[in-house]
Amino acid sequence: MSLDFSWRFDGWIRSLPASPKENGKVEGLVIRPEGSGEGERQRVESVVVVPESGVEGDRWAASPYATAGNEVSLINAHLLRVISDGDEERGALSGDNLQVDLDLSQENLPVGTRLSIGKAVLEISDVEHRPCGSFVERFGKKTAKRVARANRIGLRGRGVLCHVRVRGEIKVGDQISVERTGI
Repeated sequence: MSLDFSWRFDGWIRSLPASPKENGKVEGLVIRPEGSGEGERQRVESVVVVPESGVEGDRWAASPYATAGNEVSLINAHLLRVISDGDEERGALSGDNLQVDLDLSQENLPVGTRLSIGKAVLEISDVEHRPCGSFVERFGKKTAKRVARANRIGLRGRGVLCHVRVRGEIKVGDQISVERTGI
């Protein structure tokens, strides 16, 4: 029997600045350029999201891991700043398309919740966003354990994955409106 000491990371995730539950903001945008190698990222000022294709110009569609429900990834900007020591270029290595100031917890954004950003609409999927091997290499084992623990307690430390429901442009600085109707 192994003992679980992951609770010791609870204070870390709860010490991050609180994000809004209803009206968030896009603080950064990242693509993994089509045809680029592992770890190549490009920070951009705007993206276009497309149903079943994800972010235009991102290599997601060509990935063997591309499945319905993981078209677009979001990560909390406060968490990202901490794990990347405030270095925006290093933060981009997380690979998440949208860096947002929004409470991404399961309680706040249950599966099926819709996020309106400009004319685009994203929907929270049931696919769990977990730290992968590349995430561990870039940010360390301790950080990976912290975000994995946050996932286990419903805080979605690694972020959240979404379907694109309505095509649209998303820009840095755009407001995010949470729509829970019909859930």
